[in-house]
Amino acid sequence: MVNEAAVVKIIDRISCKSENPCKKKLQKIVFLVEMKGIDVGCDYGIHFYGPYSADLDFAVRELSDEGILKIDYTPTEHRISVRKSSFGNDYNDETVNEIVDEFAKETPSRLELIATALYVYLQVHKNPQKISAGVKKIKGSKYSDEEIDAAIERLKSTGYITAA
Repeated sequence: MVNEAAVVKIIDRISCKSENPCKKKLQKIVFLVEMKGIDVGCDYGIHFYGPYSADLDFAVRELSDEGILKIDYTPTEHRISVRKSSFGNDYNDETVNEIVDEFAKETPSRLELIATALYVYLQVHKNPQKISAGVKKIKGSKYSDEEIDAAIERLKSTGYITAA
């Protein structure tokens, strides 16, 4: 079961640090939160845009139906904002705040790369040297070697992967 209060707080914090997140950005930041050991209740698999949780997608739609969140639909993305800021006020986790603060200003595409690299590391290759090949297998030529290397370095510097 998805921790709806955590999801609302993550969206609210992203909005304060950057702008209202699109669905892709939210998916990737919640994935990064989960991978730091904070259980938000989302199961992830790999998808065209990187790690994806149907549980999270459903929870966001449900919270929108309940009037807690608002989803603004455009031809290219869905922006999510908090309508009822008092919902989930009792949820506060310093690790979640640190992760959101670290990644909120990243573009959805960069978060897609970072999250995909972490997914490859955790699910396929525990060896940092093999992450690049795994990302290329999933993403094809979407990202350059330099972009992939920068994402791996970011994951190392934030403690998600250990240097080999």
